[in-house]
This record gives sequence, C-alpha cells and structure tokens, in this order.
Amino acid sequence: MQEIKMANNAKLASVIVIKGILKNVSPFVIGTGKGDIIDIEIIKDENGNPYIPATSFVGALRHFIERNYKEWDKNAWEYFWGSETNNNKGTQSHFIVSDLRLRNDEDTNLIAVRDGVAIDDKTGIAKNQAKYDYEIVNKDLEFELKAEIKIREGFKDKKSDILKILKTIITELEAGNVYFGAFTTKGFGRFNLKDVSVLNFDFPGDGKKYLKYLKDGHFQENNLNLGELDIFPLKDNNDCNITADFSIKSSLIISSYTTDPEYPDKVHIKYNGKNVLTGTSLKGAIRSRAFRIVNTLCNSNQEENGDLRKLFGWADTENDKENKEKIKHKSRVIINESIIENEEVIEKEQTRIKIDRFTGGTISGALFQSKPLWHNNENIRIKIKIKEAQEWEVGLLLLVLKDLWNEDLPIGGEKNIGRGILKGKKIEIAYKGKTYTISRNEDDNNIDKVIVNGDKDELEGFVKNLLEKLSIAGC
Repeated sequence: MQEIKMANNAKLASVIVIKGILKNVSPFVIGTGKGDIIDIEIIKDENGNPYIPATSFVGALRHFIERNYKEWDKNAWEYFWGSETNNNKGTQSHFIVSDLRLRNDEDTNLIAVRDGVAIDDKTGIAKNQAKYDYEIVNKDLEFELKAEIKIREGFKDKKSDILKILKTIITELEAGNVYFGAFTTKGFGRFNLKDVSVLNFDFPGDGKKYLKYLKDGHFQENNLNLGELDIFPLKDNNDCNITADFSIKSSLIISSYTTDPEYPDKVHIKYNGKNVLTGTSLKGAIRSRAFRIVNTLCNSNQEENGDLRKLFGWADTENDKENKEKIKHKSRVIINESIIENEEVIEKEQTRIKIDRFTGGTISGALFQSKPLWHNNENIRIKIKIKEAQEWEVGLLLLVLKDLWNEDLPIGGEKNIGRGILKGKKIEIAYKGKTYTISRNEDDNNIDKVIVNGDKDELEGFVKNLLEKLSIAGC
C-alpha cells in the first residue's frame, strides 16, 4: 500500500511551460576556459554559435532569488530548485530548463575580442606579463528560453507557491536585474526577458492538448495568466545606486587595435558600431583612485586592506593552491558599460611620434596614429551599484566621484597627454530610501554653480563615516 501511495504521489498532475526571448543588452562572457590562442574562449554549440548553458542560467537565477527574496514555503522552494542533504538524500529539481540557443544565426558579427591588462595599484602602470585577451558575445542578440515545471500529485497543494516563484523569476528577468556569466561586476551579462508566454496543462484532462503542443511546438488555448499572483516579498537591503552624467572635456580613447594597415594604430573601442566606455576601464580607474584616497588619508599603504578588497573584489593569484587555499572576494561594486550618447561625436585621427628622452630627437620608426573621440555635446551615463553598502563605502565612492567631477581622474589611455578627462553634469545617489542630486548649472556670467538637492549634512556624514572607519583602523 505504501508503494502504491508513493507511485500515485509521483504521477504528473500538471506541466507548466514557459517560453520567451532573452536579449542581452550588454556583452556577456560565458567561457570554456583558456583556448589555444585566446585566454578566455566563449562556449559555442555544434554550429559555432554562442549559447547560454542551462546550468549557468539556473545557477545565477537561483542565487539571485535567494539573495534578494524571502522564502515563503521551504518545501515548495526545494521542490522547485532541488535540494541535497548531507546523507545524499534530497529532492530533484522540477524546474527544467533547456540550453538557451541563438534565435537566428544570420548575423555573423556575434563574437568580438577584447584586450585586458592588470594594473599595479602602487605605480598605476601595467604589471609585467599581465596582458590577456578574451572573447565576448556582442550585445542585442536574442536567445530562446524554453522551460517546464512538472508538478506531481503529491505537490498539487503547493502549486500556488510554485507559481509565485515563477512569477518572481519572470518579474526580475523582465526588469533586467539578473546578470549571467563572467565579469558581471564590470557591466557584462545584462539580459532582458520579453515575449513571455506561460501554458498550463492539467492531467489527465489536458493530456491530448499537451501531446499536440509537443508535436506542434505552440499552443494558445492553455495560456496561464500570472497577473493576479503576488511575488515573494523582498528582503531589506542597503544597496546604493549611483547614476552620473558626464561629458568629455577634450578627448578620450580606450584603445582597440587592428591589423589592417589602412586603419590607425589605435582607435576607440566600439561594439555594434557605437562608441563605449567599458566597465573594465571605468572600474579599474575608480578602484585605483579609491585605494589612493585611503592611502593618502592613512598616510600608509593600504593595498592589503581587507575591507577594500571585499568591496572591490580580490583573488589570491600568487599562493600555490597546494600549499594554501586561495582567497577570493566577489566585488560588491557593479559598474555598467556606458554607451557614449551622440552619433555625431567627433572621431579624428592624430599622428604622433616618440621622442628620445636623452637626445630630444625623434626615435626612428616610432611614428604612429591614434583616433580618439573629441568633445561634441555627448553624454556619458555611468551607473554604479554598491551591494549592501555601508555608509563609509558610500563616502569613499563620493570622494572618487568628486575627483571625476572635478576633472582629476582620467579614464582610458594616453592620459599623459591630457586624454580621458570627464566633466561632471549631474549625479544622483539613491540610498536607504533617500535620493540626493548634485547638478551643475551656469549662471548669467557663464560661471559654473553646483546645486545640491537633498540633505547636505547627510552627504557629508557619509565621508565622516569613512574618516571614522579609518581612524578605528589605526590610520
């Protein structure tokens, strides 16, 4: 009798089918590791097209929901995602997702290669033998999402809670809040879900309809409306969101190289024909300046400061894993890539030469060309998020943004000849339910004036918290 009861509980009661289109609104990197030529190669299907493995998709999705939402029903949660206990007894996941394949592969411009280099925090120059290159999947591609949720007889009474989990997932994917792949703290891996349809088949009544759906691949009669369902309640968080608008003061170049002899030696990096301020360059500059500010206030080297490492991310790459377990901290600072918004931004080639510092003459064969961007009413919107921000961390980022605003923090290459300086236009800070705005306006005499909306004392209080934090640390 016990076996019969268990068999009845295992029967399928319902199947929920989810279909949609997942579009990457930024480049993403889901790699296979080091390749023969490229340091990080993109994972590809049998046709050579990039795809999103279901393991990467479900893993990132579950981690995001666990971090940001409260669980309502533990049994429904473990039934949906699966669970494992110490004695190897657990529940198999009933959320079944297929690999997300490219919707159409007519576009051959799917993958690009970018260069990276590790910068020494002390000197501000590239570390020796620290250059690397990696493949990225270009933005604005569409991937097909196909998933099912199997609900068995023993969990029919949990169907409402299971659908609430699904509604929460769809809500976050449509809002573009879940990131997938590598380099997500540098603006990679942002996706938006669209054209979502949810079908519900209850058995045995909908058995023939389900078979017809499996045969045809589409079915409209059994659409399920999730609109009336609630989503999970959000956990309280102290994320700080910063949105800042800048323009180029003079010129800017984040170098991209080509082997075509007709092109300049260096041009500003683009994807899909649009100029971009990369998250890697921007975050590297912000991280370096944050360490410098702390070093200045402490009058000592804080390169090994644990709190800063946890804030900006750090991995122990020097210790042999056989001798010592490597320590890793995922960055809590997320900086998005920024499109330079102005199709008419000026791109002008400039020819330069290298000078021998001893003779003052030119170095033979050292003529080269670069093609930077030049100021032309463009707008660069920078978005920064600090996860679970503490007040001293907000104060530190405010000091970094102050340097960026005051034209004291260059971004990109050729900084030694004045490139990469940005001019602040507006900064908006949202933290703990409050919003602070800093904007620049010109008066009748063309004199810049900075206008602050919000409690100035609270903004200054964030910096005071930083100073108190450093004084406690013995600075």
